[in-house]
Amino acid sequence: MKLAAKLVSIFALGIIIMLVVDAYLSLQSETEFFETDMKLDADLIGLAAKGMIENIWRAEGQDRALRAIEHTNKDEHWVTIRWVWLDAPPEDSHSPRASREKLNPVITGQTVSFKEKDKEGKMYFYSYIPVAVDEKRPGALELSESLIQLNERSRFAFIRILVLTGGLVLLSAFAVLLLGVRMIGRPLDHIVSKMRRMGTGDFSGPLQLPGHDELSELAVWLNTACGQLEDAMEKIRVETEGRIAALEQLRHEDRLKTVGRLASGIAHELGTPLNVISGRAEMITRGNLSPTETMENANTIKDQSDRITAIIRQLLDFARRRSTQKCSVDLRQMVRRTVDLIAPLGLKQKVKLSFAGDDDTLVKTEVDAEQIQQVLINIITNSLQAMPQGGRVEVGIRREHTRPPEGYDGAEGDYLCIYVQDEGQGISEEDMGHLFEPFFTTKGTGEGTGLGLSIAYGIVREHGGWIDVESEVGKGSCFQIYLPQEGE
Repeated sequence: MKLAAKLVSIFALGIIIMLVVDAYLSLQSETEFFETDMKLDADLIGLAAKGMIENIWRAEGQDRALRAIEHTNKDEHWVTIRWVWLDAPPEDSHSPRASREKLNPVITGQTVSFKEKDKEGKMYFYSYIPVAVDEKRPGALELSESLIQLNERSRFAFIRILVLTGGLVLLSAFAVLLLGVRMIGRPLDHIVSKMRRMGTGDFSGPLQLPGHDELSELAVWLNTACGQLEDAMEKIRVETEGRIAALEQLRHEDRLKTVGRLASGIAHELGTPLNVISGRAEMITRGNLSPTETMENANTIKDQSDRITAIIRQLLDFARRRSTQKCSVDLRQMVRRTVDLIAPLGLKQKVKLSFAGDDDTLVKTEVDAEQIQQVLINIITNSLQAMPQGGRVEVGIRREHTRPPEGYDGAEGDYLCIYVQDEGQGISEEDMGHLFEPFFTTKGTGEGTGLGLSIAYGIVREHGGWIDVESEVGKGSCFQIYLPQEGE
């Protein structure tokens, strides 16, 4: 509707401009025609009067000629004829009414015509025709005609054109508005409505516009585009679901591989409580203990059994496959549990794994704890493998006010940083740029798939964070996992 209103306004403005220009030209033409007609009438009357006055003046004298002029004025209603002496002073009754400087050509025998206002401010059309009746004084006939009639005709023409212009503008505006609403406004409303639905993902309901104009062709194109977009969206949905399923499968396989690495360390961890249980059970079976000692040994067996159960449950919880579930998590406790879980593997490789800080302050954030634990285990495991001769790995958590790197979503603010600092071999500058690429690995054949850090990178990105790496060859590496802090 807005476009139709604009078209109506432009069309009406065009009509107004055309009619105003035509009215101006018409008035100019009518004025010129009227003035030409007045001059022609004055010339005809003047020439006829000139011959008559010359003859009467010579035959019967000046007085008789002046009476003849007065008699002629009675027959002419629009033109007034006067006899004037061109050299008469202004107060003389036969003095010209027009300006003296305009009458110089008349003295030389030329006829002149022009418009000029009189003393009262009224506009007149004057014609001066020289008449040679006295050799000593220049005389002429003065023909004057009021331009009131011309002004009235111009005013009438202006009113007529104004009324005609207004009528045509209203008629044109009504016609254009009617046609614009029907042929442009309503079809455009349908097209806009269709495109808004497309913007929200609704491609149903084909657009039907009658006719064979450009708007109808646009409707056909929109229908075709909707069909193609709907097919593309369905294809994207299927491919996305497949990609998510494949990603979940890769993550699960990576977890199982990590479980395999942890199993050897946990087997060593389980050895001590199993030896205690075996020895205490053997002492009870001999029957040489007092009831009190038997009770103490039974409690010891129970404690060690609970310890074994807790270790196995941790391993099973980590290996279990489940869907993503974000919830409010105390990140400090989660990191501490992860360090405890992987510590036996570190001891087996002569690596001391420590958690920095004993502060029990809650560090809350909204994450999937199992996925973040998987990220942390992958990075710690890589640190252990980077120290074949043993060493030290420090894991900690801190708050930082920072800005995400270029290309990451998020704004400057407070973030939680989990860092893993090792004393390993370090990463070369050449390998640093490929660190998170799928299937990139610096390990030997059969020792790694190159998916661990790529999976960790994807998990952290899904949580709105990023991983930063600082490394120096021969001195070690520091992996920093940044996660958004839970809002207040």
